[in-house]
Amino acid sequence: MDLADVFADLDRVAWPEVHHAYGPADDVPGLLRALTGENRESVAEAEQELWSSLVHQGSVYEATVVAVPFLARLAAAGVRRAELLGMLGAIAESTDERGPGRPGAARAEVVEQLPLMVPLLSDADPGVRQWAAWAVAQCGQAAGPAASAALRRRWETEADPVVRADVLSACVRIDRTAARHLCVAALAASEPSPVRVAGLLAAVRTGRPWDTELAAVVAALAPLQPHTSGSVSEGSPLWALAAGLYERGSVDEAIEVVVAALERAVEATRVGVDPRPAVAEATWAAESLALRSRTAPSRLLPAMLPLLDTAATAAYVLEAVSQWGESAPQAVPALVALAEGTSEVADLALAVLVSLGAPEASDLLARHLPQRPLALEAASALATTRRPPAPLPCTTPLLDAVRERLAAVTADITRGGRRGSLLPDGLTTVNEPVHLAGLLAGWGRSARAAIPELLDVLPHRPSVAGRALAAVADAQLDPHVITALRTSAEAGPRPGRVASATALHALTGDAGALVAVLGPALGERSEPRDQWVRAAVSLGAQARSLLPRLSAMAAEPPETRTSVAAVRAGLAAAGAVRELTGDQESVLPLVLEGLTWASRPWGEQAANSAAEVAVLLGPDARPAVPHLLAMLDRPDTAAAAARALVAVHPGTDRPAGVPLTDLVDRVLPAVVPGGHLRPALAAFHALAAISPAAFTPAQLDRVRLLADGDRRVVGSGSHTEIIHDDLELRAVARRVLGDLVP
Repeated sequence: MDLADVFADLDRVAWPEVHHAYGPADDVPGLLRALTGENRESVAEAEQELWSSLVHQGSVYEATVVAVPFLARLAAAGVRRAELLGMLGAIAESTDERGPGRPGAARAEVVEQLPLMVPLLSDADPGVRQWAAWAVAQCGQAAGPAASAALRRRWETEADPVVRADVLSACVRIDRTAARHLCVAALAASEPSPVRVAGLLAAVRTGRPWDTELAAVVAALAPLQPHTSGSVSEGSPLWALAAGLYERGSVDEAIEVVVAALERAVEATRVGVDPRPAVAEATWAAESLALRSRTAPSRLLPAMLPLLDTAATAAYVLEAVSQWGESAPQAVPALVALAEGTSEVADLALAVLVSLGAPEASDLLARHLPQRPLALEAASALATTRRPPAPLPCTTPLLDAVRERLAAVTADITRGGRRGSLLPDGLTTVNEPVHLAGLLAGWGRSARAAIPELLDVLPHRPSVAGRALAAVADAQLDPHVITALRTSAEAGPRPGRVASATALHALTGDAGALVAVLGPALGERSEPRDQWVRAAVSLGAQARSLLPRLSAMAAEPPETRTSVAAVRAGLAAAGAVRELTGDQESVLPLVLEGLTWASRPWGEQAANSAAEVAVLLGPDARPAVPHLLAMLDRPDTAAAAARALVAVHPGTDRPAGVPLTDLVDRVLPAVVPGGHLRPALAAFHALAAISPAAFTPAQLDRVRLLADGDRRVVGSGSHTEIIHDDLELRAVARRVLGDLVP
């Protein structure tokens, strides 16, 4: 394709009227043309800009849809073929649409361009053939029979094993029936190992029952990872195999596959073979499966623990044992031996002992505190989050060690050392004052002896030291602490003053200092204003002197609130006014304003906050009903809207004309496996507000599955939090289920 044809109608598009991640897309034509330049650096920069604007963190936009034909034409014209095919595939793959007029518009546009993309399956460059197969695969079954036939022809003629494997993976996405037939040939012993691995995955994904033949192929090829080197479709084949089995409902088989891999890894350590490839693959699959399956950790852990006995493999196991929250008393002797060492593994081993609640952890941490930042962080987390197991006890040796360490870190800060860094004898740079003070705060009055060290660090870290002082000090016995907090609240940067004043209020009940610092802060239209409002709200009736400031905030023109944080601050201010005066009318305009944010990119948080305030208003929020009904159509706002509608129309089985059973149907899709904790909790709070009589047997089964099923609901966030968050959600889900089904 000639470049003149590529750009023939480029300037006919009203680019300023369509938007990408950063606003009007008037820069896109220039970036597309820049891809054809001769300066490599400029071309790479233009490509990166297009990625960032059109497929920002996996999201697609109105401008993305408009740009797709030009990207496909450029690839067909030979311009950065592999890179642009990757971009087109990512666009087709995306389900996070932020602007396209109709659902699936971006993928549909990529499908329209397949006549330009499919011929690249025959490109002379193997890399281009790979990316062409991958991009076509992201169109799924919508790619149609022509694309399926082209992939099968490529399979028959492809000589490169890795490309051939990726072509088979693409066939699975587009035409499972055809791929099922190809699996038989792919699994043959005569095929290269990359193709056989792809055959294993294809067999599972196309529904072949797991059997001894497939297990034997896995054992013969293990570890699988080296055989997929260079693949653009499969990065972690063992995990992909287990995930494929799990997602089709073969939970036992998925766990057995990973257990067998762990046992092979243990055997590799026993016979003297370098165990690291097998161990890395097996433990990664185990950790990943544990993040998806609630029953997997207890079944996988026994197969993993023997790896603790070898220094070269212990590190692969430690994080899993720490994150899973499973009781593992049989691991304690090996962990103690590791924790006595001098490497980073020693620190991680002690962190695991802390997370397990092992009695030996306190003495070990007391003796090695400067060299155990990860263990300190784990101990602080237990003390501040109050999750099981119980925090480390406040023993005299450990308290002395924490005081000595806090004094050393404070001296380092005072001398102008790195902010919050360790002294040279530490292993890594972490914010030690946070963890040391957090541990002290968790001990409460038992740590009163540490007051001198906390007072020394107060001028440097008022938020950290203030919270700890409020927890450990006694208002009657420690007047010097009150004096220090009051002094800290009167000078310095505002966040530190608020922190010190908050601590003073917690310790004494005196809100004067906090009111004094919050008053001017509430009058300034700057971030983090929402934090200052929350601090004021926490005072309850003691915030009455701030009422003029809060009322003024609530009355500010809507055009001054240009961010989600600003809208939420306004809502909080109006809510505080309501609490202090009983005035409902002043809150409603803020609620209506916040609900309009539901249709804005990233505006669901503001809309959900507004719906939460509507719940408090009850029937007085009826003018908000049209907005709430519109929010029911969005999974990220449906739960908050449903709960608000029930509150606005109490005692009826058809709030705003919507049957309660239909509200349940709107809320349940908001609780999807792999999601975040907060939206899932909001959904269960909405379900709890709906009459049990409204639930159908099928809906109750769905709630029961979320509460007691094997699949974790929470799947987003850090690995260290997913399992804990899912446990928290499961407890809430079970309480709701208990109310629905006594």
